[in-house]
Amino acid sequence: MLCIPAVCRGSANSTATSSLFRLGAFVFNDRAHTRIAGLKTTSLQSKQESSASDAASVHSENIEKVEEKHKRMLERYAESQHILDKYSVMPDRGSDYMSILQRITNENASDVRRPKQPLVLKRISDSFTETYLPFKDNLALREEYINYYGDIRLGKVLEDLDRLAGAVAYKHASDSNGDLAPIIFVTAAVDRIDLKATLSPNRNYRLTGTVTFVGFSSMEINIQLQTVPEPGEPSDPEPNLVARFTMVGRDKYTGKSSQVNPLLLEDENQRRLVKVSEQIKEHKKEAAERNLLKHPPSAEERLVIHQLWLETKKYQDAATTFGSHPALPSDMVWLDKTEMESVTVCFPSERNVHNKIFGGYLMRLAHELSFANGFVYTRARPSYVSLDDFSFKKPVNIGSILRLTSQVVYSEPEHNTFQVAVSVDVIDNMKKTTERTNTFYFNFSCPSSQVRRVIPRTYEDMMKYLEGRRRAQTGKLISKLQNSMQKES
Repeated sequence: MLCIPAVCRGSANSTATSSLFRLGAFVFNDRAHTRIAGLKTTSLQSKQESSASDAASVHSENIEKVEEKHKRMLERYAESQHILDKYSVMPDRGSDYMSILQRITNENASDVRRPKQPLVLKRISDSFTETYLPFKDNLALREEYINYYGDIRLGKVLEDLDRLAGAVAYKHASDSNGDLAPIIFVTAAVDRIDLKATLSPNRNYRLTGTVTFVGFSSMEINIQLQTVPEPGEPSDPEPNLVARFTMVGRDKYTGKSSQVNPLLLEDENQRRLVKVSEQIKEHKKEAAERNLLKHPPSAEERLVIHQLWLETKKYQDAATTFGSHPALPSDMVWLDKTEMESVTVCFPSERNVHNKIFGGYLMRLAHELSFANGFVYTRARPSYVSLDDFSFKKPVNIGSILRLTSQVVYSEPEHNTFQVAVSVDVIDNMKKTTERTNTFYFNFSCPSSQVRRVIPRTYEDMMKYLEGRRRAQTGKLISKLQNSMQKES
């Protein structure tokens, strides 16, 4: 029996009919509501499916764009590697290493002597060479460059810089057909390498190099490393890294200086670039003439040494009085207590096309040792800032035993920066001699930890301190001139 609430006045029949009508209306409205709700649900599902389809389409388009961008990046990377292979400073790695020593011995003897072609007037743009470091798009490459902290190994990048500088030199020295001239190029010096922004393993980078100055047999090469912008992202006008190399050409058959192609300057900007290069060269010449092995410290430097001596004399006197080692405050450290060494054997895999040890490899070894020394010195992880002017004095032969000795030779606690000098010596066990090939000067910063003052206590250490101070000052000047050159270009 159906119970209807008595809400209507009148007879029972009318009340029942009215109530049933209302009930029927209620039931009807409920069914209509259900049908409408069903229609709304179906409509909503259709919209959701449509939105999902649109989203899938957009996602598919985005994937296609990413894949296309990835493909283009790898193609550009392959093209740049082709250029580097054509003008390579590294040997062919596809050969059998079992016969490498025999091939090294016979390679020059079997070479067909090629006459030198007439010099060609080259433009700056003719030497332009680029390569890519697609860390984001090439996971295998990123794996080679990644360090323990998930950052890029700067030592590996230093190798790439030296390799690119050699390619630029060979390209500039090529004849009118682009063929290689019978000239051997070696890295004579590195004027300055500035890291302006940290390199990320999640970005792609572009390395470019050009000749900016040419002498008789030498040329100066400017290299920049820049971030490759993502689609829709504006390009950054400031490079992440700027480097400056000096390459010297030798005749392939006689070993004597060989004249390289002269440089054609096309506009006033390029003339200013050459002028800046001449200023840097002149400053380096003046610095060489003031070498501490040839001349005593200047009057201003003697005052610096005297002040250091006065400042630490009380600690030396205390040690003499009480017969103990002189202890310094926690914000100071003796220079001779910052030494760290490593020894390595030079294998054929690290040779260049001239069958000598690749200079970039030496830079990498020195950088990694300087980083380790800086880590111990600051008790925190240091950040690379720059590499100051240095020269490759002698080539390193395959099979040589290398001893690398590092020391913190100069610091500026007020700026949280310090300098590590790394000397590279070749040990000849048969002759029982040691020969120095070069000394690197790396600058680091460490904002997260206190940078202690390095204090020399012997005359030799004082000369190391002054040399480090000079390198830091010269480096800052070269960096300033490089920045002006970058704005001109």
